[in-house]
Amino acid sequence: MAKYKLTEVAYIEHRIVQPGEKVEVPDDFIPGPHMVPVDKAAAKMAKSIGLVNGPLPDPIDEITSLGATPAGAKTGIRAGEDVPL
Repeated sequence: MAKYKLTEVAYIEHRIVQPGEKVEVPDDFIPGPHMVPVDKAAAKMAKSIGLVNGPLPDPIDEITSLGATPAGAKTGIRAGEDVPL
C-alpha cells in the first residue's frame, strides 16, 4: 500500500479526504497532482508518472510565462464599435 498526503480536498477510495490528511491506497493507484508521496511505494509511482517535483504547474502559468499576459493582450471588440460584416 502507498501513502500520500493531500494538498486539497479529494474524493479517494469512496471517501472525502481533507487537505493535510494522509491516505493509504493500493500501490498501482495513480496519484493526482494534489497528492504528495509519503512513503517509498508512493514515491516510486509518482516518479513513474512524472510527479517527482510536487504538483503539476497551472497551465495558465505556462501561457503567461511565454509573454501572453493580459496587459499585453488585445481585448477584442469594444462596446459601441462598429463590427464589419
